[in-house]
This record gives sequence, structure tokens and C-alpha cells, in this order.
Amino acid sequence: MRVHLWGELGFYDRERRHRFEVRLPGEMPLVDVLALLGVPPAEVAVAGVNGEVVRLGDPAVRVSDADRLDLFPPSAGG
Repeated sequence: MRVHLWGELGFYDRERRHRFEVRLPGEMPLVDVLALLGVPPAEVAVAGVNGEVVRLGDPAVRVSDADRLDLFPPSAGG
């Protein structure tokens, strides 16, 4: 699966990468993928799977190795 951690979410990757690929053991719920990546759901404002915005807590949202996952933090600034 292709993963894009936007903004400061790259901090949660062990190697501090923003874009990388990861192998999943099979199709998984999105919340389980976040746990596998070490990204706290509270730090994700918007999630996208294959370019479509999805709800983090939706148990129907499942991802596999063929997918692209984009995770965006809350924006801040003035």
C-alpha cells in the first residue's frame, strides 16, 4: 500500500518519512492500519483512500496493498 503522511504526521513513521510503501497482511480496517503505522487517530483530521475522503471510524472502510492512503493532520495557522 502506498502511504502519504502529510504535514507533521511524518513524525509518526519510524524513519520520519512522508511517503512510503507498506505491505499489509491482507485487507484491513482503516483504524487497524493506523495502529500498524503508529499514527494516533486523534492526530488525523482527514483520511483519503484512493483519492476519496473516508471516515476514520467507519468499520466499512477497508484497505489493501493495492490502495493509496493519504492522512492529513488538522491545519493550524493564522
